Amino acid sequence: MNKKIWIVLSAVALVLVVAVMAGIFFFNRPQPQEGAKTITITVVHKDDSKKEFTYQTDETYLGPLLVAKGLIPEGNIVNGMFDTVDGETAVWAEDEGWWGIYKGDEMTTVGINEQVIADGDSFTLEYINGFAS
Repeated sequence: MNKKIWIVLSAVALVLVVAVMAGIFFFNRPQPQEGAKTITITVVHKDDSKKEFTYQTDETYLGPLLVAKGLIPEGNIVNGMFDTVDGETAVWAEDEGWWGIYKGDEMTTVGINEQVIADGDSFTLEYINGFAS
């Protein structure tokens, strides 16, 4: 009997911890900013050349903006991941290439379709070989 009570109490405690963590995430996540915004996108290509783009938009998320502006081809984003930017395709099978997304100096932790944008934001899309450290 004592063992059953311990299992039930452990399960209840686990559910409470998960609920608290979900609540913390929900209330602290970035909120989309409505209205006009100006953002800067820097693309760092495989050869280390850089191109900078400045966009004015009413979009709230990065992925739809970059598709609308033609920087990422239509239909190229799958589950927040993409392989072509500014005409250059990263092919993992060839050189372990992929595109990293940075907001300021920090790599983002969400897919491009979930990345909230705000006025004045600066993003970098960088061609990366292998795994970034």
